[in-house]
Amino acid sequence: MIALGAIGLSMVYSIAEVPNFAHGDLLTLGAYTALLVNKPGDVPLLSFLTTDTQTTSLPGLVVVFSIAVVGVLGAIYALGGVDALLGSWWPIDPPAPLAAAVHLLAAAVVGIVAAWGAPSIVAAMIFSGAVVAILAPLQERFVFGKFREKDVSLAMMLVVSLAVAFVLRFSVQTVFGGTARSYSIQPTMELFGASINVAVVKFIDLYFANGAFLFQVSDPANDAILFTGSWSWLLIAAIALVSVGAGYVAYQVRLGERAVVGPYLLGAIVGLFAFVGLSAVLAGGGPIPESPGYSTRVRLSILRAFIIVLALAMMGVLHTLLRATKLGKAMRATSDNRQLAQIRGINTERVTSSVWVLAGSFAGIGGVTLGFLFGTLTITMGFFILLPMFAAVILGGITIYGALLGSYIVGLSMEVGLFAIPGLSATYRVPMAFVVLIVVLLIKPEGITG
Repeated sequence: MIALGAIGLSMVYSIAEVPNFAHGDLLTLGAYTALLVNKPGDVPLLSFLTTDTQTTSLPGLVVVFSIAVVGVLGAIYALGGVDALLGSWWPIDPPAPLAAAVHLLAAAVVGIVAAWGAPSIVAAMIFSGAVVAILAPLQERFVFGKFREKDVSLAMMLVVSLAVAFVLRFSVQTVFGGTARSYSIQPTMELFGASINVAVVKFIDLYFANGAFLFQVSDPANDAILFTGSWSWLLIAAIALVSVGAGYVAYQVRLGERAVVGPYLLGAIVGLFAFVGLSAVLAGGGPIPESPGYSTRVRLSILRAFIIVLALAMMGVLHTLLRATKLGKAMRATSDNRQLAQIRGINTERVTSSVWVLAGSFAGIGGVTLGFLFGTLTITMGFFILLPMFAAVILGGITIYGALLGSYIVGLSMEVGLFAIPGLSATYRVPMAFVVLIVVLLIKPEGITG
């Protein structure tokens, strides 16, 4: 969750040169925007277009469809004007009519998913990402860009971002009201004819005993064992050795300069898949040991697992964009040296606008997942996660990949620290993150990635 917000924060800071304290409120805006699809009856401006809390009339569907289409096409337009709508941001040079048709089709698909997929939370997430993606660049166009033209100091830009944060926060309150809201989430889903509860946690039990490791997944709601596997330590060592070998072989493969996946990432992916695949194939059975040397339990619901997979998928999409597209190369060049990028003919203003689009999209989707985790929507929800996001960005070294690494360090320290130090309550989560931040910066002031 921290990573989804920190990526956008890092992009805006390193490329647009804005320490955006309003980014947390962009997440709040994304969380509330999803209500237009998930619970339109709770939105005052749409209540007259609904028949009940979650059922939208035909005019209401048209409104949602239109907003989604405008959001997608507007976000693409922000990537480079009319040229972007004609495919200038693609990694290839497509025929202009084909690119325009693809963009119109994509916008229509997003609009259909948002309107007729309601009240699905996935449809709400897609809708929120599209809407905030077009609203975020407006901050750059009408506020931050104006101050950058005046060459104001970094401190002044920080104060401006705080002002924008308050405008966003209380604009949300003006439209949606100050009452806490919540999403309506379907507790079960149908998959291949079976009904699966996505909200109830599954138990993942780990046992270490008699020179072996046992792994079991169970469903406490139905008192059922879903999977059991056991491996000897010798077998685990052999699987690890083979996986490292497979990863090394993949590392030696060079896919070319424009490859999306570099040698390190390719080696890591192949090694991980080899380890998981071999472990699944070679898993043995066996009863649960009565007196294990050590045991622990992880509780995880399908809904929370979905959030984890979604976050990883979005990071993969961003990595692909940065490594395999002309826009991604321009973004990396601008981040490295803005003046040199301008001299080389890169339109840094368009790159900056593109960064705001990406940051807005991540904030919109991230805000919805934040609403999942919090359970309730309040106008201050984004502000509460803003400080951990800034800690992650600074800890990582104010780079996009550093923000990813810093996010996981900060997030894990916030949770694990409560168990590692007896007597700490949940109110000490954020202080734990900043303790880790201070310690790391004392050792490496430039951050982990520099």
